[in-house]
Amino acid sequence: MIRILIPLALTGLPLLLQAQWKHLDDFLPTLIQEADIPGLSIAVLDQGKIAYVGAFGLQSQDTQEPVNEQTVFDAASLSKPLFAYGVMKLVEEGKFDLDQPLYKYLSYPDAESDDRYKSITGRMVLSHTTGFPNWRRGELKILFDPGSRYSYSGEGFVYLMKVIEKVTGKSLDDWVAELIFEPLGMTRSSYVWQEKFEGNYAIPHGNLKQTFKKRKPQEGNTAYSLQTTARDYARFLQAVVNNEQLKKATTQKMLTGQIMVPKRNWRAGPLSESIGWALGWGTEKTKQQYFWQWGDNGAFKGFVMFEPEGKKGIVYFTNSSHGLTIAPDICEKVFGEEHPVFSWLNYGTYNKPVHQLEKKILEQGFGKAIQAFLDKNGKHQDTLKISEKDMNELGYRFLSRGRSQDAKQILGLNRYAFPNSSNVYDSYGEICLRTGDRSGAAKYYARAAAMDADNQQAKELAVQLTKPTVGNTTFTLDGYSNAKLVSVAGDFNGWQELGNIMRRHNGVWVTSLQLDPGKYEYKFVVDGVWILDPGNPQHIYEGNHNSVLEVK
Repeated sequence: MIRILIPLALTGLPLLLQAQWKHLDDFLPTLIQEADIPGLSIAVLDQGKIAYVGAFGLQSQDTQEPVNEQTVFDAASLSKPLFAYGVMKLVEEGKFDLDQPLYKYLSYPDAESDDRYKSITGRMVLSHTTGFPNWRRGELKILFDPGSRYSYSGEGFVYLMKVIEKVTGKSLDDWVAELIFEPLGMTRSSYVWQEKFEGNYAIPHGNLKQTFKKRKPQEGNTAYSLQTTARDYARFLQAVVNNEQLKKATTQKMLTGQIMVPKRNWRAGPLSESIGWALGWGTEKTKQQYFWQWGDNGAFKGFVMFEPEGKKGIVYFTNSSHGLTIAPDICEKVFGEEHPVFSWLNYGTYNKPVHQLEKKILEQGFGKAIQAFLDKNGKHQDTLKISEKDMNELGYRFLSRGRSQDAKQILGLNRYAFPNSSNVYDSYGEICLRTGDRSGAAKYYARAAAMDADNQQAKELAVQLTKPTVGNTTFTLDGYSNAKLVSVAGDFNGWQELGNIMRRHNGVWVTSLQLDPGKYEYKFVVDGVWILDPGNPQHIYEGNHNSVLEVK
């Protein structure tokens, strides 16, 4: 395990304070190795001082370049609290009113089809009560009356970002640099990619430590595009707990709870008694009052938490899709107690049974690995160890790796374990479809639809798979005779990969749709690969490169 430790003499910090955290030097390398996380950048705040900074592991499995203190990571949603802090600075200066409807600052064509958008305020955005979804699929819709309840939304932060850019007359990165980055000495931080980051940045990794191409944001997005280091972010955290840039009264406003969240993340229902949201920060009440935010950009994950009374905090970034499975262990080590927020987030832990099963399947194969995780009758997984959701997600992870037979066995066991769940039949229908078993797919989609009347997609797919579709527009794709699943997706079906399944007919793939007159963009999807229509010379290059057809 490669580790980079920061010499005490170079930090200018009290030696006694640093010595209290030296035990992390051994704990953290072991932790990320057991969790299959390539690289970690971390900082601890204690008594309002940056007491510990550590860099462990690798920037990239491919190059074996080690992470160091200057390595830049995606902050993901840890972008949001820093933005909220900047907004509160503008509030303090009298340049922005948290309770003024945002449309009075800047109209928002994306949402103005619903007049309720005129009631959305900055306070609602920062407390995730706008009614917007996290991210839109097609048209931006308001899902409930703004201000009435919590629902996490990146879309709201984008709208507020545009408003603040109008108020300041500057781009997101420029005004944040002026108000936060430069005063706090955050020299390795930006909401857009900087040339100075080249040569020392973390590469994202998947569940098998496989590398992906690093996205380098050219436009700032306050919901997720922050590029930073653990030390830089700790400087921001230090400013929060020490009231360096904001007056104490303004910080208190920012950290005052606005609403409690549902007991289960991403679900409606009864409210949690311990977890809620302030302005830009999640809240958690246990023995102490904590503030937190999680970050998830897929293969970049991180976490920040602090408690103001002891001016103690933690921030870490990883370049791994497993990155949040170590958060409970790290926070318990730093704060000395368990935190209910991790059950709410539901990322699990690195040593969770389903993760152990995943590793054993990769090492030993499915048949041998599953034996230790079966129920006493040996018919399906032990549901006390592995839940329906965990097993379902495991199946899809193996499917994404191209290990479809493993995925089918995993999802098949889940079907036996939870025979009264519509979702397990839907998932098994999909794995049948993706492995070329169309009759099996039709059977299980029909069963899922019968058990859940709201599952319109399952109902439609069951019909598509049992009889030819009819319509005024026919799509055909020649070749690909060995493909298992071919579909057509476009703006006519919300770009859903499984929206319109094609069937093999006399040597070509074909389907027919009923489309209204107009111009449409589309692509074919062949076993998960999106391609242009080779039989249609009409393409459009703006945004994504798509085929175009006109229905008259």
